[in-house]
Amino acid sequence: MNKSQALVSRFVISRGNQVTYNLAAIACGVVVLSLLAQVSIPLPWTPVPITGQTFGVALIALMWGFKRGFASVLSYLLLGASGLPIFAAGKAGFGGPTTGYLFGMLAGALVVGTLSDRGFTKSFRKALLASYLGSVCVFFFGLVGLSFFIPREALLTAGLYPFLFGDLLKNTLAALLVTQSEKYFVR
Repeated sequence: MNKSQALVSRFVISRGNQVTYNLAAIACGVVVLSLLAQVSIPLPWTPVPITGQTFGVALIALMWGFKRGFASVLSYLLLGASGLPIFAAGKAGFGGPTTGYLFGMLAGALVVGTLSDRGFTKSFRKALLASYLGSVCVFFFGLVGLSFFIPREALLTAGLYPFLFGDLLKNTLAALLVTQSEKYFVR
């Protein structure tokens, strides 16, 4: 299959796959991620806050597909690494305890975007499965990175368990929004 099944990708392709539409899609993805990153709730026992970024990654990768979703997340990371305060709580740069989660978001965008291109947004269950596979990437890279900053015995309590319920809600909402958008915009 050479054509993406993702909603935004289909729109861009239907408009002739012009550079301006591609750049606009990627820029919108960066803005969405930047705004959702500012939804940040610090937790007193961990250096990792609850954020809207993972919801943004799932939503963007599902709707934008691999190429545009991955490019959006990569651009977001490069802008944040270069000093723009667009990461959670207005932070910038790499090297802290949340760096692994940021790289995990890139891996998650790759996995979710690829599945979206293959039509996983056509059903809620498949979209939810794709979102959870993206979450596995985020948590895997996040926990590996966090392990350099906290003791191993505190790793799951600080980097995984507090985020599972929120992840359930964010993935469910992303899958729901995308599958409903499919029904509304594609007739």
